[in-house]
Amino acid sequence: MLEGRPRVGGRVFTLEDVAGTPDAGGAVIAPGYARVVDRAQQLDVALKPITPLTDFGGSMAIHLEGQTIRAAEWASSPLNPFPEGPLKQIAPYAVGSAALRTLPPAFQSVGDWCNPDLFAQDISVANYLTARGWTSAQLKLAFATNPGYGNTASDLSVLMMWHIAENFRVMASSGTQTFQAVGGNMRIPQAMAAALKNDVRFNQHVIGVRSDAASVEVVTLDGTVHKARWLLSTLPTSAARSVVFAPALPLAQQSAIDGINYNRTFQVFFEVAEPFWQTDGLPMALWTDTFAGRILPIGDAKGSNMLMAYVNGFRADMLSRLPAEQAVTHVQAAIERMRPAAVGKIRAVKQVNWQDDPFAGGAYTCWQPGQISAGFPRAFDAPVGRIVFAGEHTAQLSRGMEGAMESGERAAIQLMELL
Repeated sequence: MLEGRPRVGGRVFTLEDVAGTPDAGGAVIAPGYARVVDRAQQLDVALKPITPLTDFGGSMAIHLEGQTIRAAEWASSPLNPFPEGPLKQIAPYAVGSAALRTLPPAFQSVGDWCNPDLFAQDISVANYLTARGWTSAQLKLAFATNPGYGNTASDLSVLMMWHIAENFRVMASSGTQTFQAVGGNMRIPQAMAAALKNDVRFNQHVIGVRSDAASVEVVTLDGTVHKARWLLSTLPTSAARSVVFAPALPLAQQSAIDGINYNRTFQVFFEVAEPFWQTDGLPMALWTDTFAGRILPIGDAKGSNMLMAYVNGFRADMLSRLPAEQAVTHVQAAIERMRPAAVGKIRAVKQVNWQDDPFAGGAYTCWQPGQISAGFPRAFDAPVGRIVFAGEHTAQLSRGMEGAMESGERAAIQLMELL
């Protein structure tokens, strides 16, 4: 097994050098993550329930255009661009998903996003909602200010958003309690690696794959050649783009590798010396239109000792272009402008820039309009010669860590059939 990083886990990343070992990727084991939970239990990795800290001190507040607005005041705020009705009552970080819900649900199962009968809806969220009366100001607030997916409503597929909503609905049927591995979720892939018969070979940056009718050769950056009968590739498409395949992959697979992108995410973790929210009277958590993105507490509800600034979209892209120290300064300055009580009370201890990670290229798969109907999600269903593909971007039913496990299960079955 070859791993490009000096650690296992990929985008499941626990900050082992930070107090409290917070997770910077794969932070939540959601309800319905049956494969993840089962594997953790098999390997004796203890799980603990997660307390939703955003609820302590009140629901997440909103900061727009220099004003901080409590969740309960949002409906009457002059900055709320929605007319009287149900959407006006919903916070900006949830209103987009709410607007895309359909009655009855558009999907009958989580796999319907790849149903050709629904491909007519593989259009942009911008086009879909504009046709239903949304304004550009409403689209910007819900999908471009601090987006959970993509950068704007123009680069999100309606089918993807319906697929995500159906996943949440199915997971909610298993309850609402979320979990985390004790010591961080990276404990699960670490335990999986320890259970292997052979050691993982770290720092193996793959740059080339050669295959023929009898074998596969993998070439790493240092010139080492590894030979095997079959290859299982879990590379994200962003990393696979820099690999030379000989012979070249068929058009369906290469087009998917070239086109599938990952969500821009930039994070900064702060130690909190004193609970400044007790001074300013605002909730711990804040959703903003600044370089601080979403400010989320991490730690114990009785006294959170860490905050995470979680920045997405174009602002994350801009931060990633700056020197790390300068980017962190921008984020901290944004927090202190919004919450003067935080001055002298927070200290940045770690920043994580997912889109500039050469082995990730972003945090999680984001499907653009036209990609689903073009067959990108199904491009890796079958082996290509002696190469079998897996990874979250190849999952059909689940997303996140559970999607990665689903794809690994499918790939393992394929390899057993080939062997």
